[in-house]
Amino acid sequence: MRLNYDEEDKVEVQMSPLIFFLVTTMMKKWEMQIPLSLPSMTSSLSTTRAGEEAVIIAVDEEKNVYQVVGHDAYTGENHYVPISDLNTFLTELRNSEGTEIAIDVAAYRTVPVNTVIEIFDQCQIQGFTRTRVRLGSKPY
Repeated sequence: MRLNYDEEDKVEVQMSPLIFFLVTTMMKKWEMQIPLSLPSMTSSLSTTRAGEEAVIIAVDEEKNVYQVVGHDAYTGENHYVPISDLNTFLTELRNSEGTEIAIDVAAYRTVPVNTVIEIFDQCQIQGFTRTRVRLGSKPY
């Protein structure tokens, strides 16, 4: 049995959604190919004033805390002094230098974020206002 269709019975295909779908799909592919050049992990705005040194507190993967003394940017040599009690160290630093001294909290990328945040928070609780965090493959 054969059916006869009239012109009124034909189904019309809406082209607008199809064109929209094709254009947006092609735009997504183009957007994914945009090259980005991200800044390096060590680039940041400095919290130190010209000629002023910052106190550097480093933490390693075992959550050991050190003060970096004698950092030589030219040779890359560092001397670390272990900090047994961070709270006592920060109290002594506040009493001797004041709260306006710059503090860098430096950590390896493998150090848990909670550890870095705890050290940063202790600096803030002690009243230090110029504290920053540095994360990298080697803290200093």
